[in-house]
Amino acid sequence: MKKIAIAFIVFICVSCSNENGNTLQIPEDINDGVSVSSLENHDLDTLLLSQLNTDIYNGMYGEIHSLLIMKDNELVVEQYYREGERDKIHFLASVTKGFVAILIGIAMDQGYIDSLNRPMLDYFPEYKEAEKDEQKHKVTIEHLLTMTSGFEWDESTLPFTDPNNDGVSMDAVEDKLDASLKLKMDTVPGTKYVYCGPNDIILGEIIKETSKQNIEEFAVKNLFEPLQINEYRWSSNNGIYHTGGGLWMKSRGMLKFGRLLLNNGKIGNTAIVSKNWVDKTFTPYIEMKKPLYMGYQWRNIHSDEGLLSYFVSGNGGQIISIVPDLNMVFVVTADNRGKSQPLKELAERVLRIHPDYKMKTTPNKK
Repeated sequence: MKKIAIAFIVFICVSCSNENGNTLQIPEDINDGVSVSSLENHDLDTLLLSQLNTDIYNGMYGEIHSLLIMKDNELVVEQYYREGERDKIHFLASVTKGFVAILIGIAMDQGYIDSLNRPMLDYFPEYKEAEKDEQKHKVTIEHLLTMTSGFEWDESTLPFTDPNNDGVSMDAVEDKLDASLKLKMDTVPGTKYVYCGPNDIILGEIIKETSKQNIEEFAVKNLFEPLQINEYRWSSNNGIYHTGGGLWMKSRGMLKFGRLLLNNGKIGNTAIVSKNWVDKTFTPYIEMKKPLYMGYQWRNIHSDEGLLSYFVSGNGGQIISIVPDLNMVFVVTADNRGKSQPLKELAERVLRIHPDYKMKTTPNKK
């Protein structure tokens, strides 16, 4: 009897020694606008999920901090690891850009921006008057959204530990809008994909110029409050918001944002952003590198089995992924900066837990 009691105590200690441990937790209803359910109610493959959860816990994917999965608009998986906590905001890095794209859409819907073909310099008359490069006068809002502005820029060749990396250099600049608008041109706008954070700096300031609200104020009123995103942080410097990667948010907030787009921009019957804009956001505009295509800041990709996903990701391993064919959204937060980020494999394993995965992934889907 004594041995049984000791064994039971050990079991309890192992299960509870770390609330972010390797046991699957049941999502809690905390009245934050997220509906919760169980794995069983959605027929998810608990064996595959348990294996994935254990691998994440054991470090197979580095410093993963959270994994949240929503199916049919209900949160069914909510796991936190290491530093991750439900009530702790997390650095989103370039996932921020996905929010910027939708805020531009809301500004379009509300009439603040009249056309995506409007040259960016129209919003900054002093720069328009001084700019001598004809190519820069051709850069439009759509070029900024699709990373085809044509600016001379490289934040990929050198590591972020190198001060000569363009992204690192820009971080040190006091007036980021001025530096962004004064970038030299490299290619004809609309012809080449180049990942370029200053595009988003300019987009954020276009919202400010047109709506007379900074992007944080605009986001709170038109996106965060409707989604019940109450705790966040958006870094800024001298009044210029870091729209390329300065947003911090809880994992549930990221999930609610993904759910909004899965539901074509609606919360219930209320449209937060138009379906037309959501469709444009996910439409492939230019090939990045097969199998990746860029839309409006969001990318789309087919899985190895041909399943289409839309996602936005950030340095360190953050991701919001939307899978319409499975009616699924999943979120990952992490801190794998400077390390290998095997998000593709992790994402594939998340998809495989869905009961309809095999049915939706036929060879003809590719």
